[in-house]
Formats: sequence, C-alpha cells, structure tokens
Amino acid sequence: MIQERSIKIAFDKISGKVLEANEIFDNKKDGFVVRKQFHKNEVELFCCECGQILNVSTSKYDRLHFKHQPNANYCILKEGKLSPEETEKFTKILYAKESKRHIDLKNKIADRLVVVKGVDKQSIAVDNKFIIREGEKRKPDVYCRYFDKEIVFEIQLSDLSLRYVLSRYEFYKKNGIYLIWILDNFDVKGQSQLERDIKYLTQYENFFKLDEKVNEFKLICDYKFNFLTKDNKLLSKWLNKSVRLSDLKFSKDIYQVYYYDFGKKKIELEAKQKLRAKELAEIERIKIEENRQNRANQKASHIIDRIKYLRKTKYSDFDSVSYQISELDDYELSVFNEKLNINTINPLIRWISTAKLEDLRFLEFIIDCKDIKYDVCSQDSNGTTPLLELLNNKNFEFHSKVHIIKKLIQRGYYINGIEFEKISFQVNDNFEKTKQIKLLQIVNNLKDKSLVESVFEHSQIIFIIESTKYRKIVGFKYKSNEWIAFANNSIENYTQYWEYIELSFKYYGLWEKLIILDKKRTFHKKLEKLYDSFPEQQYDCDELFQELYPELIGG
Repeated sequence: MIQERSIKIAFDKISGKVLEANEIFDNKKDGFVVRKQFHKNEVELFCCECGQILNVSTSKYDRLHFKHQPNANYCILKEGKLSPEETEKFTKILYAKESKRHIDLKNKIADRLVVVKGVDKQSIAVDNKFIIREGEKRKPDVYCRYFDKEIVFEIQLSDLSLRYVLSRYEFYKKNGIYLIWILDNFDVKGQSQLERDIKYLTQYENFFKLDEKVNEFKLICDYKFNFLTKDNKLLSKWLNKSVRLSDLKFSKDIYQVYYYDFGKKKIELEAKQKLRAKELAEIERIKIEENRQNRANQKASHIIDRIKYLRKTKYSDFDSVSYQISELDDYELSVFNEKLNINTINPLIRWISTAKLEDLRFLEFIIDCKDIKYDVCSQDSNGTTPLLELLNNKNFEFHSKVHIIKKLIQRGYYINGIEFEKISFQVNDNFEKTKQIKLLQIVNNLKDKSLVESVFEHSQIIFIIESTKYRKIVGFKYKSNEWIAFANNSIENYTQYWEYIELSFKYYGLWEKLIILDKKRTFHKKLEKLYDSFPEQQYDCDELFQELYPELIGG
C-alpha cells in the first residue's frame, strides 16, 4: 500500500539506531526477524517525524512495512499524500538528523543559548521535546524560551521539499512559535528549487546559519538590502551580518524572525524614490528653464546688438533681423521684448523722439515688425503719443512723416482730432494739405488696416469717388463748379477704372447733372470715344471699395 510504503524509516529506541525499510524488508528473512523482535518487544519502533509508535505490518503478498498505529495522531508520513520524490527527500532529512554534523550543530546552538540573556536555561531542549498541539506534534532540533517567546531551531543539511518546509512553518506559526531555520548549506543567490522555495517563503528574505567563528551565540544573517542609486534607481543586493539574538526582531503577525525588514524598507524607499523623483524632476525643470532662459537671453541680446549695429552704421538690412525675430518661440519672444522695452511704457515714443532722417528704415522696421510688442496707442507720463512725437521731430520732411503715419495706422494707431489739427500745421500748401488730411481721415477709419497702402496707391480714384459722393471736388485743382472738366479728366486719365467711376457717377446722381451741364457735348464725345475702344479694366481696388463704398459695389 502506498500509505504504508511511504514510511521508509523508523527509530529503534532500544538499539538507538535508525532502521531503513527498504534495507530490512527487501530481504524477506531479515524482515520477519525484525517483525518477530517487534512482537517480542525486543525493538521499540518510533516514527522519526512525529515520534509516535510504529508497528511492523504485513500485506497481502507478505510485503512488510512500518505503519502507524490505528489511533495515531496526525503525521505527514501517515497521511500518504507525499509523492515518491517528496518521500525520498523526507527520508534523507530524517537520516540527516542523525548525522554527526546535524548533532554537532544542535549541541552548539543549545550550549551557546545557555548564556544568552533572556533565554530560560531550563527550557532549552535538544531533539527531545515534542510540541503537541491539537492532535499534531513536532520535535524541533532545538527549543527554548526567550523572554515571553517560544523559539524553535530547525537545521537544514539536505535538500528540503516545499511540503516539508511549509508543514513546519505552518505548524509553528499556527501555534505562536517562532521558527528559525539554520540553513547550513544555503546559497541565497542559488537557483535550485529549494533555494527559491525558502527564499520567497517569507516577506523579510532573511536567512540564518550558525556563526561558528565565535564562541557566543550568533547567527550569520544573509539579507536582501534595498538602496537607491545616485540616479534614483531602486536596487537590492545581498549582505550578511553576524547578529545576536537581541539584534533580531520578532513579527507577531506571522511569527517570523528577521534582522532587516526587506518589505518595509522597500516601501519606505519607494516613497523616498517618488519624492526624490519629484525633486530631480524639479531640478531638471529648473535646469531646463535656466538653459532655456540663457538661450533666450543670448538670442535676444544678439538680435538687439544687431539692431543697434544696423542703426549705428546706417545699414538697412532689417529684413534679416525681422526673420530672426520671427524664428523665436513664444518664450524667447517675451524675453526679447522684455529686454528691448526695458523701463519704457511705449518704447516707440523714445525711438521716434531720437530718430534722424537716416533712421527712417529703422522706424519702418520697428513699426512693421508685429513681433515687437508694445501698445502703439499708449502715451507717456506727459501725455505724448508716438504721432505727436513724430510731428515734433524736425529731422523729417512732411512726406516722410506721412509715410510713418501710414505705418502707425497699419499697426493700429488711431488719429484723434487734435492730432489732425497738428498735422495740418505741418503743411503750408493748402491743396496738398487737403489731400493728405483727406487720405489720412479715410485710412484712419478703415476696419481692415491692411488696406492703408491701397488707399494711397489709388488716391486719385478715391478722390474722384469722394468728390462725386459729397459733391465737392477734392484732390483735383478744379473750381467747385467745374464738373464737366472734372468728368472729362476722369475719362482721359483713369479709363482703366472707368467702370467704378461711371458707377459712382450714376449711383450718387452726378451722371444726370453732367448730361445737363454738357452744353458743348465734350463729355458726350469722350464717352463715345471711350466706348468705341473700351480699355481693359483693372479690379485691383475691388476689396478696398468693398469696405469704403459698400453701397456702391452692392448697387
């Protein structure tokens, strides 16, 4: 039977020898001798695992074997649940308990425990104390009481099965007893099944062997140590330390003994690692920000130095500077503007006030470059605006000032009534003054400031339409009643825009008036001539007229 056959060894109390079933019972004659001795009480057989009495039993085919008595308590060998391999390992373990090395280690541990503070000398037992709890019993290699704790030492010399390890661990844990394995031949870095089973049996991953280099009771503890590297990596390495019993900690939750709490330290270091990661990330962020700021400062300084150089040397290559500014990202652009506009509400006022005629290209660049940030309409503490500063600058002729004013309007500047009055004082020629004021008034009210230049490019066409719309000739040197001359001039010199002109004449009611006033039929003749060979029309001002005269285009 598998259950009976699994009990391979027995201890004969009378002879003090371990009997191996295979050796005895394979020889039928010797086997029956032992059976006879057993019934004559010449041998007393006990289980090497649980210490209970064993019988010598026979089977149907006269196969003798050791067997627990029918009323025996629990024993892992009695249950018959071990595989052949596990049975073999159990047998080797039990044999090993009688080896010279095993006996020597048990005695050394016991002898050294005697002088350990806190150990009850009377409690020390070497391989002669059965711990019996709830029908189960175990005989540890060494037992003692240490202060208020019970401790057992189990010595491992041979290969252990996981079932054997767990049976010991679970029994002692269940009964509130601390188990310390003395792993004589254990390699913490090894990869055998036993080494892996024991290594991951406990959360602490502390492993002990007797320190035989000293005379006092000390254990060499191999433990996995956690640490953080300089680059914040969480690693572990195996260390060992010779420790006293007083150096050890006792976990009441799982009844395990440990020197270094691997799990707890790992959790602590993981929290520290996260905190350190945040610190390193912040350091890296600051470093990146500093590098970014340094690069931005360098770029800004380089561009500003380039602007100063071009202004000083009167070179006009500001297009390359505009390109450099356009290549800046948002952060670099903010740094550039901060350095450029330092201590100035509207730097344009300062630039205009100090500008000379040769600085015209510089002012064009400063106003045209939309990436140079400032409020073009803001005033300084004295209420001065960029336009007033420009009008006060005597280094520029009026036409140059108009050129700059157009760019200011394109940038978003709005001319107020007082400023229009001051502009008028800049021009002595009333005809020219009237033209410029009219055009500036028109562009000043444009919704789409991109059309400013278009107004000046098509100024004469606009003057024709404005004169027609408001029945007051402007932009031309005709008297107020010279409408035929005005119309004839429009036909002769602006034929490519005649569709717009004719449309305005008709829409604003000038057409009928011209017919009445054309006594000499000069206007009529010019119209006929125009229609005979009608020129190709230009529509490049269509968008401009859509804004200025929507009623005209719509009509």
